[in-house]
Amino acid sequence: MKEIQTQVLIIGAGPVGLALANELGYQGIRCVVVEQSNGEVLFPAGEGIFSRTMEHLRRWGFSERARRHSGLPERYALNVGFATSVTGKLLALFEAPSNEDMPNIQNDSPEGILISPKMVFDPLLRQGAEAREGVDLRYRTECTGFAQTQEGVTAQMKDLASGEKYEVHASYIAACDGARSMVRKQLDIRYQGSFGEGHNFAVWFRAPQLRALLERQFGCSLFQLHTVNTPRRPYFTAVDGRDQWRMSMYIEKGDDPDAVAAIEAAIGVPMPIEVVRAQPWAGHRVVAARYREGRAFLLGDAAHLRWPKGGFGANTGIGDAVDLGWKLAATLQGWGGPSLLDSYEFERRPIAIRNVNEASNNRTLDGAIAPDPAFDGEGAEAVTLRRHTESRIHALRLREFRTQGVQLGYRYRQSPLCAVDEALEPPDDHMLYQPSTWPGGRAPHAWLEDGRSTLDLFGRGFVLLCLAGKDENGLFRDAAAERGVPLRVETFAMASLHALYEKCYVLVRPDGHVAWRGDGLPDDPGHVLDLARGAATVRARQLAVAA
Repeated sequence: MKEIQTQVLIIGAGPVGLALANELGYQGIRCVVVEQSNGEVLFPAGEGIFSRTMEHLRRWGFSERARRHSGLPERYALNVGFATSVTGKLLALFEAPSNEDMPNIQNDSPEGILISPKMVFDPLLRQGAEAREGVDLRYRTECTGFAQTQEGVTAQMKDLASGEKYEVHASYIAACDGARSMVRKQLDIRYQGSFGEGHNFAVWFRAPQLRALLERQFGCSLFQLHTVNTPRRPYFTAVDGRDQWRMSMYIEKGDDPDAVAAIEAAIGVPMPIEVVRAQPWAGHRVVAARYREGRAFLLGDAAHLRWPKGGFGANTGIGDAVDLGWKLAATLQGWGGPSLLDSYEFERRPIAIRNVNEASNNRTLDGAIAPDPAFDGEGAEAVTLRRHTESRIHALRLREFRTQGVQLGYRYRQSPLCAVDEALEPPDDHMLYQPSTWPGGRAPHAWLEDGRSTLDLFGRGFVLLCLAGKDENGLFRDAAAERGVPLRVETFAMASLHALYEKCYVLVRPDGHVAWRGDGLPDDPGHVLDLARGAATVRARQLAVAA
């Protein structure tokens, strides 16, 4: 039987598996990615790409390409509307710029969010992975099982096109194979939480006249329209900004609506419609009981499932991939400590719990505005009612569409790798992001004098920022060299940067999160580095935190 040797085996080539392949390839780690399908996107979903995810793409080298070829028309405003119906009254509008203009309004990131349909974004991730040396993508390939020992993982493969069977030997296996994960089931890791909190029906369809109808009715382009008075509260999302749309509506468990009839009823006026694909789906609020079993790890939907309310799905999974990716690389390259891989669960599981709960809360608020025929009235009372309702919608739903705090402000406060200091932790605000170098958080973005972002400094190895214009006298360099830890020292004499970063010295991890900070150098920088790379003893951890 044929055998293939690699360092990491990735099961699943959705956005999370492809993100992990990009991160590992970027870090110089060989990986094999297997995917049962041919890579075709069967249903468009998850088009909201967070600023933080775009920052990862920036590091991998193709964020500009993603924005330039997003799949939406140029200057297509990404407005979200709430109306009584498709042909009714506008109740509220959340205005948003186009993909091209988004980076210009978000000062806290060099990127800004992106709206890109899944059939465009996933192939972009695939192209990025295929361009990486050492990344081996294998579509139409099924992993039928695996076994692990203290030395590695052996997995059985079947080429679904030829029927050939072979084995892959790897140091680690990463499950990116979704809600029905074969790996998770074989490991007997259960989801914890609430399944089937609600049932829905989604249709991907073509309607060449719908965009023009909405623009005439509401006076602006709409990326998304939520209806309040229409039965089952359908909402429409532009798939390509031209003639392709996705409609989703609430149904009862077991219902099997006719797709064409459902669309016609939701639109309310005759127009040509072509259904591409329809499917029922259910919203969940679950997180895997654990993220690691030996040499196997769970990521993305294999680790957490949520409502598609707020864009937390693929973005949370890609965050998993980046966190695990640099830690696998450090371990395989020999400078990661024995506790480094265990920290993946400590850091990412709390983020998943936070995000699945937030998505479920957004879904609850979906029905907070009850249907009312009076919304469609023409008199002064109806106008007053609509104005009052507009204020209520903005108060209740803004949280779903303004998520900078979630995107950029999450912190690994429970991480064993971060030397938390005595300073007051910044507030964990869902909507508002407060830049900070509080350990565990993302190092803030600022433009440097040479035109780079501070984020462009991070990616491979650790970076020590010296922000008071003075060097670290070689202390950190010597400790890093002693341990074989990649470390680069960057010295700046920018008062604005020093103020933003709050301390004179800030140690940043490969993923751009802060590991340690201080106004003076620690007595033994080795203790800090050992903590940050997962090699700290109890005593070293105490010394690093006290530094």
